[in-house]
Amino acid sequence: MKERITTLVKVLTADRYVLVLLSVFLISSLLLLAYLATAIHASELQVVVHYTSFGTTNFYRDKWYYLLSFAAFIIIMAVIHTLIAYKLLQAKGRDLTIAFMWLTFTLLVISGALFYQILKVASLS
Repeated sequence: MKERITTLVKVLTADRYVLVLLSVFLISSLLLLAYLATAIHASELQVVVHYTSFGTTNFYRDKWYYLLSFAAFIIIMAVIHTLIAYKLLQAKGRDLTIAFMWLTFTLLVISGALFYQILKVASLS
């Protein structure tokens, strides 16, 4: 296990641009986790977690700890995308890894915007 980790670090530090992209992604993920940690509050009220126009009620409610799944999503995305970037760098090279990292940033921004909007609606209840 120690050998795998040292190999991972050596491969990632060999290319500075990929290392900077990966570092910025991980720092952005931590900032989004910090935002979620401060925005999610425990309460007895049920919060709005789902909206649809196909049903008798438009807003569906659930317990507050459903919102913790957003933080779990960010953690899982950070771990898996780091491993995928490592594997892409080894197998396909630098160019595909850079493209994948920029798409990862796009996914992180979309996720952050979506979480912000959901938490804004959830705070109204």
